[in-house]
Amino acid sequence: MTYKDQFVAEVKSNGKILRVKDGFVYLPFGSEYSILLKNLNSKRAAIKISIDGQDVLSQHRLILEPLETTELKGFMRGAVATNAFKFIQKTKQIQDYRGDRVDDGLIRIEFAFEKPLPEPIIKEVIKEVHHHHDYHYWPAPKFTYYNGPYWIYDSNTYGSAGTVRGMATGQMVNESTLTAYNCFIGSLGVDAPHDTPLKDEGVTVHGSHVHQQFNYTSIGELEQSEVIIIQLKGMSSGGTIVEQPVTVDQKIICQTCGNRVKSIHKFCPNCGTSISF
Repeated sequence: MTYKDQFVAEVKSNGKILRVKDGFVYLPFGSEYSILLKNLNSKRAAIKISIDGQDVLSQHRLILEPLETTELKGFMRGAVATNAFKFIQKTKQIQDYRGDRVDDGLIRIEFAFEKPLPEPIIKEVIKEVHHHHDYHYWPAPKFTYYNGPYWIYDSNTYGSAGTVRGMATGQMVNESTLTAYNCFIGSLGVDAPHDTPLKDEGVTVHGSHVHQQFNYTSIGELEQSEVIIIQLKGMSSGGTIVEQPVTVDQKIICQTCGNRVKSIHKFCPNCGTSISF
């Protein structure tokens, strides 16, 4: 699980969640995948996603309600995901044609929670009243109004019920919505490109056709954003080409003693060997 500040991001392939180890996900070249997102916070979250340094949300942000989960199935075009994410090996020919980018193979997920609405400001007004030319002061009926950036309370001087008006929001489709926002990708601080691609390097391209519909909505001011980065690899740390996705429910076989080890272990409980896959 990739968890940070009450937000979860996972990579799925063939309907299964892939294991993340030290920020890496090992996936066979030619595989299609999706991105699973879950907001565990009590506030709404706005998410930007880039893959290989390219925005995949068509210059929008995904909006997740509190405790909501969604699965982004592919590249967005407007408010529709049209093509699945497909991970392929970066060959020398591909590198020469499209160029070598420092963030190839990286999934960058930036999220920020919505700031709570400020408490309404309540004011009471007392009006001076003159009666029969005698200077007595009588408190007139009070009225109350709210002065905030999102909510307006209408009332008259006799305190009758008013109406509350809020920001209009769209209906949810496929458990997520979008709101227009510009996306800027900053420096990721990774190694510089090299002349020949490594054997485990890959890039994400447009895969098979999908159709995942989203609606537009609005969101308020956001808190400080956080970033989760996952790197896709096509070869294991032992130098073996990945033939099957490494899922979270798949046990690891110790290379020293052959013991089957649960994914939560970093060392083999039988012989103490560091676990790698």
